[in-house]
Amino acid sequence: MPTIRIAEPSDIDACVRLLHLLFSQEHEFVPDSSKQVAGLEMIIGNPSTGTVFVCESEGRIVGMVALLNLVSTALGKKVAMLEDMIVEPALRGQGIGSQLLDYACKWANENEYGRITLLTDGDNDAAHRFYETHGFSRSSMVAFRKFLENDSTGGTVMNQTESKQDKPEMQAWMCEECGYIYDPAEGDLETNIPPGVCFDKLPGDWCCPVCNGAMSQFKKFESQL
Repeated sequence: MPTIRIAEPSDIDACVRLLHLLFSQEHEFVPDSSKQVAGLEMIIGNPSTGTVFVCESEGRIVGMVALLNLVSTALGKKVAMLEDMIVEPALRGQGIGSQLLDYACKWANENEYGRITLLTDGDNDAAHRFYETHGFSRSSMVAFRKFLENDSTGGTVMNQTESKQDKPEMQAWMCEECGYIYDPAEGDLETNIPPGVCFDKLPGDWCCPVCNGAMSQFKKFESQL
């Protein structure tokens, strides 16, 4: 039975794998393992920054969500920003996303947080329904941000003029037979495909390394909790 717990440093590699799936389908982000490791190391084991929750099933991390700490002067309380909500595609539809979200909300309430805020892609209707079902409501506020030029490593966040269509090579694909995700950012070691090879550039005889399914059995991976 899946169990939810607070992440430990030994979970970082598994969380990076999940974040690769998440960032492969979000409009404004692309995967970068070194940056995901750096970010997770800032949070895990550092409760003043935030808390990462993971779902473990049969000894394997299959889902995660993070709460990052903020303070609301309007409420006079701690508040949290919810980020990095992801469940393995093959295990979706089993309530794991709901368990993760409910656990994080209960934990925040018990620790006297006054509010949880989150952002989703504007066209992700499935995510919108999911969060509304769990008591979240849409805000009339509009998100603005400014990227600061202090990143010497090149950055992995798309700028305001880029879109997922500008980076089609980063589109992940899922095998409908077994749920395997082909992530171009990682490639596939089992079949000697290096990172950076987009799905439509794979060899014609390439097949799923898990079930040997043909490329015709793959579909674009879209986020569903």
